Amino acid sequence: MTTKYRPDIDGLRAIAVIPVVLFHANFLFFSGGYVGVDIFFVISGYLITNILLNDINDNQFSIVTFYERRVRRIFPALFAVLIATSIVALVIMLPTELDSYGRSLFSSTFFYSNYHFMFDADYFSAPAETKPLLHMWSLAVEEQFYIFFPVYLYFVSKYAKKALGLITILAIITSFIYSLLLINTAPSDAFYSAPARAWELLIGSLLAIYPARHNLKSSAANILGITGLSLITYAIFFYNKQTQFPGINAILPVAGTALIIYSGSTTNSLTRKILSISPLIKVGLISFSLYLWHWPIMVFYNMYSIAPPAATEIMSLLLITLAVSYASWRFIETPFRKRRVLAKRKNIFVIGGIVMACSAVLGLMLALTNGLPSRFSSEIITILASETDNSNDLKCQKINTETVSNLKVCEFGDKTADHASFAVWGDSHGKAIIPGIELAAKKFNQRGVFIGRGGCLTLLEAHQVRQGYDTCVNIADSFISYLSEHPEIQQVMLVSRWALYAMGERFKHEKGSTILIKDNDTQTTSLSENKEVFKRSLKRTFDKLNQLGRQIVFVSQVPETEFSIPTATARAILFNKNIELRPKFSEYKDRQEFVTGLVKGLESKYSIKIVSPKLKMCNGDYCQVLDNQTPIYRDSNHISTSYALKLSDIFDSAISEIN
Repeated sequence: MTTKYRPDIDGLRAIAVIPVVLFHANFLFFSGGYVGVDIFFVISGYLITNILLNDINDNQFSIVTFYERRVRRIFPALFAVLIATSIVALVIMLPTELDSYGRSLFSSTFFYSNYHFMFDADYFSAPAETKPLLHMWSLAVEEQFYIFFPVYLYFVSKYAKKALGLITILAIITSFIYSLLLINTAPSDAFYSAPARAWELLIGSLLAIYPARHNLKSSAANILGITGLSLITYAIFFYNKQTQFPGINAILPVAGTALIIYSGSTTNSLTRKILSISPLIKVGLISFSLYLWHWPIMVFYNMYSIAPPAATEIMSLLLITLAVSYASWRFIETPFRKRRVLAKRKNIFVIGGIVMACSAVLGLMLALTNGLPSRFSSEIITILASETDNSNDLKCQKINTETVSNLKVCEFGDKTADHASFAVWGDSHGKAIIPGIELAAKKFNQRGVFIGRGGCLTLLEAHQVRQGYDTCVNIADSFISYLSEHPEIQQVMLVSRWALYAMGERFKHEKGSTILIKDNDTQTTSLSENKEVFKRSLKRTFDKLNQLGRQIVFVSQVPETEFSIPTATARAILFNKNIELRPKFSEYKDRQEFVTGLVKGLESKYSIKIVSPKLKMCNGDYCQVLDNQTPIYRDSNHISTSYALKLSDIFDSAISEIN
């Protein structure tokens, strides 16, 4: 028995890969283009199950033959990409990036990169956009699935054939429920883990187990096909980075793909005819290579250009990607798949093993050598040192009383003082500026405590809608309890990246995910709701601190930039580029206007003292990013310890008022 060629499935592959590519190229209309991966999962499950069932039914099933097919299908183009990517990485990537790349190369080689990236970076975050092998996660999910699936299919088909469909349905339900359980508690795990994604591949398998009847009417096929295409289209154009995914929202692209495949069994299906047009088939044929090549090409060009590429550059990149992908399909994929190269099974396994070993060794070497910093001049290495100019020497202790559970309190300032007289409640911006506050505290013989955590908005009840940040509310509540037990603390400084939480969006083209926040009154999260949450929480916090009799010092946010300043400065030197990295002062003011307006409106009621770093950081039309050619930021928004010390005197007036 042979599987008949379905041209519409090649067309469906095109529908899967084009949105992914355009999403990664930042085409706004393809905001949900990432669902193309889910389309691929369903197609893969359907095709592989068809092949395996045919082999099983014809008594020709061989696990060795199956893996030989996988090696011929996957390895040639995959390792061509890994080799090319590694060569470019050695030239263009800075040490910390190359170190990270080496780890991702090792994980990609052994097909567990989904778990590597699960713990390393959120798919939509800034770090993700600098990882040229990030897209390998989906390949890892498939290969992990196919370690177990052929064996499962063989034994169930042989010994419980009538129950194959029912058992598969139970597996789909189990995997889907697991995905739903993870999506609210561990969304990164839900996105990357193979068990949470298995149901999508198994939906495709179910289509092969229960194939459409040959007498499916054209009218029914048309309804099913158009419905399926509509579901996919909706997901591609109306989902975005804020859409909770996968979970319930993955049903649309998965169900849509299943309906298209099912309806396409009828040759007169309108959807089948649409998907069988020549341009879509041609893109579908090269879809695997196109998927593999597009992301590293985009990542590396963005690194080289530093600034976001213009529309003409993006179009040129897409044309180059198409050309490279076509060449990869014709001269790498096809010869190996059709046995024109390494025709013998033994040879393909031996060479495949050698290539894997070489790739793994290279990955380990890059990681163990810390990204080969010797490739660069001392000037660049000195600039990059700003990335680690981060003081972490605060003395911390965990407080645990009847009302305060496991709160981490860090002491700083004049340790000879009898007790702490002020507290700094902050996120990572608060911790970054502590060295400057400490210097001022020592000047006036005061001791302070720092309480907070990176990513935790320093307002009561409010927190980010991201995995792990719901505990921020507990930190805030514990801090208030701590204040109640320590009346000697007269003053509370609030330090945070205010604009990001209030506005939700990053500064201009800064890389990274949108931030949504919520509080107990939030019904639906959105960018507009962010402002309402912020407004409610700010007043709630000021009310509570005022009730406790504490003086409130509101520390305005340091200016944000579009770029990681050490990285961008180093690349500008490396590639001899003249690029403006300084943010405009007018943009800084506009960005802070909402928060500034709220605080100013409450200033007289609560006797708030406002401290602003902009007085020293901004002059004329721009805010500075370098101090004597040394970056004053360690990334795009956190100031370095060295520069925090230079900001010390802006805190003098506040700390000098403490009795």
